[in-house]
Amino acid sequence: MASLRRLRVALFLSIFLALPGAVRAADAFAVRGIDVDVTASAAAAAKEQALAEAERAGFRRLLERLTMPADHAKLPSADALQYVRDVAIERERSSAVRYIATLTVRYNGVAVKKLLRDAGLKYAEPRPRPVVIVPVFKQQGGGRPLLWDDPNPWRAAWLGQGSGALVPLAVPVGDAADIAALPLEKALALDAEGLGFLGSRFRTGDVLVATAAVNATGSALDVSLGGVSGALKPFDSKNYPLTAAGLDVAMRAAVGDIANGFDAAYKQGNLLSFDRAATMAAMVQLRGLDDWLAVRERLGRVPLVRRWEIVSLSREEAALVLHTVGEPEQVKATLAAAGLALEWGDGFWTMRPVERK
Repeated sequence: MASLRRLRVALFLSIFLALPGAVRAADAFAVRGIDVDVTASAAAAAKEQALAEAERAGFRRLLERLTMPADHAKLPSADALQYVRDVAIERERSSAVRYIATLTVRYNGVAVKKLLRDAGLKYAEPRPRPVVIVPVFKQQGGGRPLLWDDPNPWRAAWLGQGSGALVPLAVPVGDAADIAALPLEKALALDAEGLGFLGSRFRTGDVLVATAAVNATGSALDVSLGGVSGALKPFDSKNYPLTAAGLDVAMRAAVGDIANGFDAAYKQGNLLSFDRAATMAAMVQLRGLDDWLAVRERLGRVPLVRRWEIVSLSREEAALVLHTVGEPEQVKATLAAAGLALEWGDGFWTMRPVERK
């Protein structure tokens, strides 16, 4: 049994390490970039106070991240320290009486969600599939735009963003397959076939070309987002002021704003409404064992399906009872995003696995 378990772990790691680009699951319960600056009677006391302040500040940011702005005034009062899982130091400096640092605080997701449910507040779960970003930078002076080139400062800004919060972000590595499928000219033309190929490598239909260029007066960074029809995006175009801090700082600020925009756009239609709990009986059309394994795996990634039960199972169909939260159309949309088509007809729901574009 031990050798079989080691084989399974090795297989999992080989698949994980073979992923085609920079993508990680969004960690909605980690709050990064919390700056602290505390002076106390001694360095140890300053650090202890700074950590407590970061944990409280991060907890508030986390609750706001998961909920809608209209509910922020109703967020529950709770001792943030009870919800902290761990704290990581990104950067730190200290003197005899002062502690300055940038921290990441990770919170207990199960406990945080229970707190919000008990308070009667709707919240969003992390999105199960990523948005793929193709970063094109148009250079000043009319030079050839940069995409797979190295260096590409716009691409570097996206790679530095990490995983996102509610919405995972993926940046293709630019290997031979990526370059062949989507050369610069096709990216600029928003070529559907090339974008679809990149999406298939990440098992997502959401692929966007993020084009950035310094405007003619050198006063702002103009950013446009375009790509696969229906892809999640916070805006079509937007500009970000350039300051004395330089282009790299403006690019990082733009990427951070866009990442937050993805979260806000996603949250609009994906809040869990626990006052709308329901059960849905569904007949699942199957073409064999592979279809059933796909259905089972995909159901496990849909946050609005809290649990499910098998009533009957054969090679051709399965009868399931889904225990859900949210409106039926909301459940249907999240299932579709996971590759499960749910349709109503003849007085009952039918479900089938579909290929994700």
